[in-house]
Amino acid sequence: MTDPVSRPTFYEGEILPAADLIASVDYPRNQMARHERYVHRWGIAAGLDLTGQPNATAGKVVTASAGIALDGTGKEIVVPDPVTLSPTDFLGSVSPDTTHPESLYPIFLVGLDQAAPPSSNLTGACNSSQPTRTQEKYNIVYGNLGDELNLDQQQGVANITDGPDDGSNNPWRVLLGFVKWDSVVQQFADVADFNPSTGIGRRYVGVNAAEVVSGSGSLILETHPANFSGQNPILALQLREAPNDGKLVFGKLNPDGSVTPVLTVTSNGNLTAVGQISGAVTPGSMQVQSGIAFDGMLLPLPTGINPNDIAAGKVTLHSLVSVHYESVSPLGPHVLVPLECRVDTSTRQIHCRVIDITAALNTNKILPAWCDYVTIVAVPASTGSGS
Repeated sequence: MTDPVSRPTFYEGEILPAADLIASVDYPRNQMARHERYVHRWGIAAGLDLTGQPNATAGKVVTASAGIALDGTGKEIVVPDPVTLSPTDFLGSVSPDTTHPESLYPIFLVGLDQAAPPSSNLTGACNSSQPTRTQEKYNIVYGNLGDELNLDQQQGVANITDGPDDGSNNPWRVLLGFVKWDSVVQQFADVADFNPSTGIGRRYVGVNAAEVVSGSGSLILETHPANFSGQNPILALQLREAPNDGKLVFGKLNPDGSVTPVLTVTSNGNLTAVGQISGAVTPGSMQVQSGIAFDGMLLPLPTGINPNDIAAGKVTLHSLVSVHYESVSPLGPHVLVPLECRVDTSTRQIHCRVIDITAALNTNKILPAWCDYVTIVAVPASTGSGS
C-alpha cells in the first residue's frame, strides 16, 4: 500500500537531522510535480527552438535555444543557455540512412539530476565532505528514424503520490524537433519542427481542464503570442461580453492583442462572415441544380447536400430528366427515339437510352444518350443537411 503524502513539522529544541531538512525541500517540489503531471500536459513551455546556420566548411551548425520544458513525470527541465548539437554525438547514437538523405531524425530533451561536487569547506561525520546541492541538468538525446512515434506510451512515475523522476533510468523524452543528416560531409544538413512522414511535430504544454473561466469578461485562445514574429498569421478565438450582447469572434490577432473578426456569432445566434460560407445548407430552403449528364452517371446533387442525408430521409430529393438530342452523323441527321430516361431512386443512377432508327443505317441500334436534368432538394425547416 502506498504511503500517504506527509508534510514535515518541527518543534522547539528539536535536533534537525538531514532527512527532515530534505523533506522540507521535497514536499513543495513533489507537490508541484503532481500539479504539473495531472493538471497540465507535458511538452515545451518556452524556447528550445532548433535553428540551423551555415557552417564555415559544410553543412549547418544546429543550435537549441534556451528554454523550459515539462516532462510526463512533472519534472521541470531548464536549458539556461543555447546549446550546440554535436555531429559526433549524433553519429555515436544514430546509424544514418545514407540512401535517403531527406530522412528526419528526432532530437529529444531529457532531464537528469546529478549531485554537485562536494564542498571542500564543509565536512560531515569522520571529517568527510559531501555534496550539498543536486544539480537539475539535461541531456540532448539523438533518436533513430521513427523514435518519435511512441512518445505517448512512455512510462511515468509508479505511484500517484510520487515526485518527479530523476532521469537516471529510462528518462522521459521531450521532442524538440528534427534534423537532416548529410552523410557526405558528416554534418547536419537542415532542421525541421514537423515530420510529414509521421505527422508528428514539436509538442507544447497544455492544460487538463473541464472548464476554463475568465473573470475579465473575455476569454481568448491564440495560436501564438501577439508579438510572434513568424511568417504565418496569428489566429485567435475570443469569447467576449459586450455592453448589450455577447459574441464569439474568430479572426487574426493584431499586435495590440485585439482580434480582426472574420467570423462572428452573437449570443442570440446571428452569424456574420466576412468571406463566403461554402457547403452550408439553410434549413427550410430548396437547393437546385441543373445540367447535362450521361447514361450510367449518378445524378449530381446541389452543393452542400450529403448523399447520406437523402438515404436517411433528412432531405427530400426531386429530379426531372429528359433526353438531350444533339447528335449529327456524316450520313445525315439521326432519327432517335427515346427508349428510357429515368433515375433509379435507390442509387441515383441515370438510365438514358435511345433507339437509332436512321433509314440510312438500315438498322435499329440501342444507344446510350445524354439527358438534361433538374435536381431539387428540399431541406426541412427543423433540420439541415449534415454535410
